[in-house]
Amino acid sequence: MKFPLLSLLSLLGIMNATAGITPGSKDLGPIWFIGDSITQSNADGDVKGSPRKSLYDLLTKNGYTFSYTGHHAKNPDGLPESVADPADNLYHYHSGVSGIRIGEVGGDRGFASILEKSWNEGRLATAKPNVILIMLGTNDVGMMENAPDRLRKLVTGIYALPDVGEPTVFLATVPPNRRTGQERFADDRENVAAFNGTILEMVKDFIAEGKDIHFVDQFTPLDDNYAATMRPDNLHPNATGNDTMAQTWFDAISNVVGEKPAATEQAAAFPGKKSDFKGHDRYDIKTEKGSFAIICPKKAAPGKPWLWRSLFWEQIKKFHEADLQLVDEGYHIVLAHGNVHGHPSGNKNIDAAYEYVTQEHGFAKKCSMASMSRGTLSLFTWAAINPEKVSSIYVDNGVCNVDSWPGGKPVEGSGSIASGASASWKGMKEVYGFTTDQELLDAEISPIDKLEPLAKAGVPILIVCGSKDPAVPYEENDAIMEERYKELGGEIQVIIEDKGHTHGMDDPTPVLEFIKKHTE
Repeated sequence: MKFPLLSLLSLLGIMNATAGITPGSKDLGPIWFIGDSITQSNADGDVKGSPRKSLYDLLTKNGYTFSYTGHHAKNPDGLPESVADPADNLYHYHSGVSGIRIGEVGGDRGFASILEKSWNEGRLATAKPNVILIMLGTNDVGMMENAPDRLRKLVTGIYALPDVGEPTVFLATVPPNRRTGQERFADDRENVAAFNGTILEMVKDFIAEGKDIHFVDQFTPLDDNYAATMRPDNLHPNATGNDTMAQTWFDAISNVVGEKPAATEQAAAFPGKKSDFKGHDRYDIKTEKGSFAIICPKKAAPGKPWLWRSLFWEQIKKFHEADLQLVDEGYHIVLAHGNVHGHPSGNKNIDAAYEYVTQEHGFAKKCSMASMSRGTLSLFTWAAINPEKVSSIYVDNGVCNVDSWPGGKPVEGSGSIASGASASWKGMKEVYGFTTDQELLDAEISPIDKLEPLAKAGVPILIVCGSKDPAVPYEENDAIMEERYKELGGEIQVIIEDKGHTHGMDDPTPVLEFIKKHTE
């Protein structure tokens, strides 16, 4: 479960003028890190760095005054040199404890059991926190059923500490966990998602009690760039992950101060991970209902037209270069994958994207749709159920007939035999629940079987295909679609090029003009 940080902060309105952080002031006072090995940074492989060190660098660079406090000073991680007196050691102290759990589980050790003792040790004995950063729960993954209640109890205990005052608290989701290989790890990923899904409601409850507490999503930025941010143990963030977590902490702090970083300002239009795609802003968005990406124009055209795309779009240069011409004219591109075999289960993800862009951001109620190769399966599966939401369809060397691909079966009357793909044919049988080839051959699940609702809705179709395509031959796919759609009264145009199974036109003008002509 993923939550866009800034939009939630704005939605909840959780800035409190009497909190530990004073809006408008960069004087933060002592910051107290509470966490496990990820906070302590003893298992990140980052000898001279940590999330604490990376946050120190960000805060210092941006003119904040602050110190760190805690009950011990393990893993200095390149922070400024310590002095003998804990009270004067401004940056080494924290309360990240390797292997620690939340606590209060059948006598099992946890932070709750050392909370009161820690409050009077190290630098924390004299430097009480103005800001508290909490990220606990990774080591509770095997006992997640009551972990939210235990975390709530721990936060309540922190507020009850003597002389705690009114600190600004940031409560974070825990990083992703993809451990496999042992049965005891089987449910880790799901448990983490379930645990993280409770934290926002917990924060809202504390806000209702008048606490200055803020929700921070540490899971999403790490999960969105998993390969680069996580160590091979699939549990601990690495040096890049440390920087990523620090940036998330920094953004949350600066938001409360009231000074939003430039990148955060730009990201306000769409939540999720922002990146650059060929000079255009791209946002990769994950919601409870689905995952998708949006390529943005500098300025949206009137009516906010948009083009749906799916598989392989980024990899095919001719495609994205052509589509970016539409972006330059004010179109958005929405990348929303369906099921690779065209199974209706994939519609949920496309539905999520459609609902989000039309309801949350006012995109046009009808979209242009475009696909290539096997992506055509999911296009027609969704479009046939939602013809009123489609303004036009463009297919490039698309799979129109599953008997041809992945079946590689003879198509009566075509005079052509496709090469097929046995592994994909097997996978298609499995996803549809068929046990024999004949069951799949008899099923009407091909795009050529889903044309009637589109013809009735008046959806125009443009097909570009190769005359020498061994994978999806014209005779077995496009020719059949053209004949059937015309018989149904549909508008269809087929452009046949002298090529094989390659994608994109050297001159995409016919495609771009087709899409623009039928944009609503």
